[in-house]
Amino acid sequence: MYSAEVLSQLRSLNWLADEIRRVPPGSREEGLLQAQVESVRARLPSSILGHHDRLALAGKLSTVEVQDGSCGGCHKRLTPELLADLATPGRFGVCPSCGLFLWSAEAHAADVQPPSNLSGQP
Repeated sequence: MYSAEVLSQLRSLNWLADEIRRVPPGSREEGLLQAQVESVRARLPSSILGHHDRLALAGKLSTVEVQDGSCGGCHKRLTPELLADLATPGRFGVCPSCGLFLWSAEAHAADVQPPSNLSGQP
């Protein structure tokens, strides 16, 4: 599994967990969301899933965006080496201070390229 896929799956788990908290317990919606959670979990490597679960048990999101060269969770300044690694499209890292998975919106924006010709004209 590619880094970008792992990150996408982790972000999906965070979103799904938030949605489960919003629906009534025992509802049909909760069951459907829980089935999606299990499907996403099945696609993640066990080491990454274990780290995500430890963070989730502590009430934390497992992924945060880098903001102005700092971790979006603990706000500690990140090293230039880590920032350079995160600048590579599709890559993510781990904050050495709080342990959250880090991603850079700027790098991931490069992963999504709009079609060059939406109007159909050359």
